[in-house]
Amino acid sequence: MYINKLFLTIFIFTLFFIGIFSISIQIKNELEFNKEKTLFFKSYSKDHLNKDNQLNEKYQSIIDHIEENGHIVKVFDENNNPEIQEFENDYILIGSGNLIKNLSLLKKHIEKRQPIIFLNVNENDKKEFCNLVKNVCILKGEHNILGYIPKSMNSLKYHSVFNWMNGNKMEETKVVSVGYDEKLNSVFYTNKTVETIVGDFDSDYKSMTNSLLLQLIGEVSGPTPSLVPPNNDTLPFVYFENTYPVSFQGAIYPAVASKVAQQTYSLSLTNHIYLYKDVPNNLIYAVVYQDGYMLPGDQLGINNPKVAIGSFTTSFGITNTLSFSDGQTPDGDSFNLEASSPQTVDQTHTVTNEVSTDMSIGVSFDVNPDGGGGGASFQETWSSSSSETNTITDYGVNEMSNPVTMESSWMYHQQFPFDVYTWGYLNFGDWYQQAYSGNCEVAQPPPLSTSTLQTSTSWKWKFDGSLIDENGNLNVDLTTAFTLSYSMIGCPGFYTSHHKLFYCETGGSANQAYNFNGF
Repeated sequence: MYINKLFLTIFIFTLFFIGIFSISIQIKNELEFNKEKTLFFKSYSKDHLNKDNQLNEKYQSIIDHIEENGHIVKVFDENNNPEIQEFENDYILIGSGNLIKNLSLLKKHIEKRQPIIFLNVNENDKKEFCNLVKNVCILKGEHNILGYIPKSMNSLKYHSVFNWMNGNKMEETKVVSVGYDEKLNSVFYTNKTVETIVGDFDSDYKSMTNSLLLQLIGEVSGPTPSLVPPNNDTLPFVYFENTYPVSFQGAIYPAVASKVAQQTYSLSLTNHIYLYKDVPNNLIYAVVYQDGYMLPGDQLGINNPKVAIGSFTTSFGITNTLSFSDGQTPDGDSFNLEASSPQTVDQTHTVTNEVSTDMSIGVSFDVNPDGGGGGASFQETWSSSSSETNTITDYGVNEMSNPVTMESSWMYHQQFPFDVYTWGYLNFGDWYQQAYSGNCEVAQPPPLSTSTLQTSTSWKWKFDGSLIDENGNLNVDLTTAFTLSYSMIGCPGFYTSHHKLFYCETGGSANQAYNFNGF
């Protein structure tokens, strides 16, 4: 009789980390899709009507827009559920309150890894569905769109989640008017606080549906191959990703509202979450690659250098905070922020967006036959990396990650031709000349401020197995908070006879619960 003892040693030397690269691209609300790929949807007939047997306008608007983009939606009666053999058609199940309550049908689709899209579902509707799937749902709040999209890359199976929430709450916007009088060499300002108006369904449903379709078509990046370990049972691993889009109206100082057009800001954040288990050492590692974009509208509210330019992004900050659902406050030995990237960088620089992984998987066997002895050992090292280099100008990044609170945090801010974030909007009189170029023309802001600012950050948390509860769960809440400032610069005569800075600042957050031991 042979007794085999398996000892595993998994050691993570350098998990990766991602520099930032920010590129400027112009994104239109009406995206052009790959017409060569047609998506097929099946929809509940009853979900086209509301509880009063009237047309479900929100639901129908999204269905209509899907069809307008060249995709096919077939309607089936709720009493005639599609049979399992129909899965060969590779369709996407779409519905609303009636579909999300049909748990038997949902279970079949989850087992077969078919995409499921829910439209206009509330907190109570989605409870049972959320119990069927791990690391998918935002439990609180109402969804305009909740997309559960199983995907695969080689042998890796994972899922993407698209969350368009109804009534995203944002902080009020601080609106400040700062003037500088050259003759008096003095600064004066007034400030107001106004409600931040989040985009409503009618204004956003087409752009949000377009973003969902891009996810379904597969034109959105998935896991980084170099972060996926070899198909080896000695290293338990899981990956999933969640996207949170939101839009809101840019605030305008009331006195100049008639002089500028309204802008709609669009923000999207995606968390790519990689979980690894170090079984021999009873550890779990969570690596989060977070990317996002901020777009201050299709065009600026005013873009006349002889009069005024704005509003344009001047800073964008992101902070990620992890808390434990059972109220634990673990010390640094059981929960730790191991690393984060990018580090602080200044305006003109070359950034290497590098993903590197170095994991040694050590397997040793002691073979002890009855009456004798013997031995064997095996060692495998997994190491890979990839990188992309971009030259970035006019913007800087301040890393503010905190190894005490375990928060990961960064601030992206315009540095050239002027830096509102660092120099301070109330110090406008000290630096106002940097905002103008000869004959009182407003200096052009950099493209990253006037079009799309893209961000890439990453960090690694380590958890000790002692944090796993009696049910085998490691339940955590990940809150991503953002702050945004945007500005408009005016020449004398635009509003008053002074050089003017109109500064706005707001913020918001997204929260999701995860089970980091659910694999």
